[in-house]
Amino acid sequence: MHPILFKIGDFTFYTYGLIMAIAFITAYFYLLYLARISGQEVEFYSNLFFWVMITGVLGAKALYLVVSWQEIKSSFQDLTGCLRGGLVWYGGVIAGLPFIYYYSRRHKKNFTRIADTIVSPALAGLGIGRWGCLMAGCCYGKESNLPWAIVYKAEEKVLQLFGENGIIHWITEQIHHPTYPHSVHPAPVYESIGDFIIAFICYEVFRRSKRPGISALLAFILYALIRFGVEFLRGDMDRGFVLGSLSTSQFISILIIIPCGYLMVRQLRKPLLEQVERKSEKPKLKKKKSKK
Repeated sequence: MHPILFKIGDFTFYTYGLIMAIAFITAYFYLLYLARISGQEVEFYSNLFFWVMITGVLGAKALYLVVSWQEIKSSFQDLTGCLRGGLVWYGGVIAGLPFIYYYSRRHKKNFTRIADTIVSPALAGLGIGRWGCLMAGCCYGKESNLPWAIVYKAEEKVLQLFGENGIIHWITEQIHHPTYPHSVHPAPVYESIGDFIIAFICYEVFRRSKRPGISALLAFILYALIRFGVEFLRGDMDRGFVLGSLSTSQFISILIIIPCGYLMVRQLRKPLLEQVERKSEKPKLKKKKSKK
C-alpha cells in the first residue's frame, strides 16, 4: 500500500490519481488507434472519449455513494472523504452506455459499431486503474496463505499541529490497513489480469469478426463472469450487499450476463453481413421471350 506518491509543500500527489491518469491516457490513444485501423472517424472518437470520461466518472462516483451510504451517512466528514475518492466501475457503465447511445444517434453513427470499438480500450484502462486500487489499499481481498498473498503495510502520515504562541509541531502517525498484519488475496491484481485478457480477446474479435455487436457483448459477459468470481475473494465489506451475501457488483453481473447472453446467441444466429450483401447483389436472370 502506497497511497501518497510524494508531497510538495501543502500539495499531496496521490498514487491512485497518477495511475488513473495513465489509465485514461492509455485508453484514449488505444481508442484512436482502433478507430484509425477500422477506417472510422478519429475526431469523432476523440470528442466522444472526453464526454464518456466525464459521464463515466460521475456515474462511478454516484454508485459508490449509493452502495456506501450506510457508512457515510453517519458523519459529514465521511461524506466529504467519499467525494474525494471511491469509484464503482459498474456505475460508469450504467451512466456511460446511455450517453454513448444518445451521442451516436445525435451524430448519426452506428451505436453497435461504436460499442465494439470502445470496449477493448475501456477494459485496458480498467486493468491499469486496478493497480491504483492496490496502491490505495482499497478493494482488498480476504485472508489467504497462498504464496502470492500480500500484506498491506502501515503508511506514515505527517500531521501539522499548531501549538501555543503559533509554534508549529510536526508529528508522524502510523496508519494501519484494516487487514494488517494478515496476508490477503491481491484482489485488484486478479481483476487487472482478467481485464487485460478480456481486452486482448475483444481486440482480436473486433479485428476479425464480421458480426456487429459481438465484441461488445463478449466484453460484458466475460467481465461480468470475472467480477462475479473475484467478489468471492474480496474482503472489504463496505462495497454493498443485496440479497444476503450477494454483493452489489455480483447482482449487477447477473443482470448483465442474462440479457447479453441472449443477445449474443441471437446475434450469432443471424447471417453474416457479407452473405446478406452478396445475396442482394446477385444479378437477376432475364426471362427469355418466347417466340410465337
